[in-house]
Amino acid sequence: MSGMNPAVSRSVVLGFLACITSAHPATAFDFAFIGDVPYSDEDSLRFNRLQERIDAEDVAFVLHAGDIKSGIATCSDEALQQRHDWFDRFEAPFILVPGDNDWTDCHREHAGAWSPVERLAALRRIFFTPPGRLPGGGHLEVETQASDPAYANYPEHKRWQKEGVWFVNLHIVGSHNGLRPFAARTPADDAEVEERTAAALAWMRQSFMEASAADAPGIMVNIHANPRFEAHTDTLIHKAFDGFIQALREEVIAFGGPVVLTHGDSHYFRIDKPLTNVSGRRLDYFTRVESFGSPHMHWIRVSVDPTDPLVFRFRQEFIRENAILR
Repeated sequence: MSGMNPAVSRSVVLGFLACITSAHPATAFDFAFIGDVPYSDEDSLRFNRLQERIDAEDVAFVLHAGDIKSGIATCSDEALQQRHDWFDRFEAPFILVPGDNDWTDCHREHAGAWSPVERLAALRRIFFTPPGRLPGGGHLEVETQASDPAYANYPEHKRWQKEGVWFVNLHIVGSHNGLRPFAARTPADDAEVEERTAAALAWMRQSFMEASAADAPGIMVNIHANPRFEAHTDTLIHKAFDGFIQALREEVIAFGGPVVLTHGDSHYFRIDKPLTNVSGRRLDYFTRVESFGSPHMHWIRVSVDPTDPLVFRFRQEFIRENAILR
């Protein structure tokens, strides 16, 4: 091609690259979103039904928003391992975001009066060791913050890509992100919240930066806590979530494309747009989705299409046998 006109040469190269791209177009896919289940013995029966319905579908993975048991159920290793084994039966890869019932609230007497920090270590050992391992079937390549020696204690901070779309898990939980007072609270509990939240925000900011550099069509951020976007006067809620909301606002505005925040915690299925700019106007490209939660044992089908201007679409998947009808 040494004697070829530069303009012609450039068009040939661009045409070749276009052929490569068109040969591997982005493909739409679905995944299942659940949370705050199962809680009780009654839930276990209905959760089996939920699992069967999801397994019957073609889903790329199952995302769980956290709270794998009730806040007063035992926090023993055996209980956590039982939940892990249940989730391991999913035919698709299973991805958990930790919830407050899973460790933060284990100080409660009915839950066993454990040290929350000690139970967090157990949760990480059972669900997140080795880093990057997922329960369930199939295969999904995930990256964890624990691969960075500075954040080796945070294997639950995961991210992955599928068809160019980015997914990011952050460990931000209910019970005021672990700040809610309790009788046996120690300075170690306070330090845990501060260090974990700083790690989560660093992971989120790095993920947005890399997704933007990769020209990702959309980003989904997954946490457990309802961060209380609505106006309120609770000082502890402000302390728990204002830093996260501010950081999220900055990243959403800088990204300029579809961003979804998923969470559980309040057991109230909703899809809305609660994030505003500093002037109080709602940001159109931001969507919040909250999962169903016990006793409402259903799931949300998330359809992801990188070629869709909105990227993410959502559909309730009701299981009539599990429905509360009266």
